[in-house]
Amino acid sequence: MKERTKKYCSWCGKPTVMEEMMVSDTPILEFMEEKIDEHGRNKIWGEDGDWSTQNLDSDFEAELLVYDNMLNSVSSKVVCIGCLKEDDDLWEKYYNQDDDNYEIEFDDLV
Repeated sequence: MKERTKKYCSWCGKPTVMEEMMVSDTPILEFMEEKIDEHGRNKIWGEDGDWSTQNLDSDFEAELLVYDNMLNSVSSKVVCIGCLKEDDDLWEKYYNQDDDNYEIEFDDLV
């Protein structure tokens, strides 16, 4: 019988039996999403987001740059099912706007 190597979640550090998968360097962080909402999500992200027209505090701008980079940097790592579920819930809360432009449909699964 093959002995399992103990693995730990890259996001929270808890032991897990999950295998490596391609995920972002950070989960969605609710405290950052709340800051983005306070400033105005459409003023920061998306087509109409133009930081040059915003009065962003330099610390907040730095936080946004690091957060954006971490969300968009993807690599192979172990993440526990609890973190994946929480990340999915936060995705639904902050980013899923029921916009069909972001939905991927596989013909062989329909």
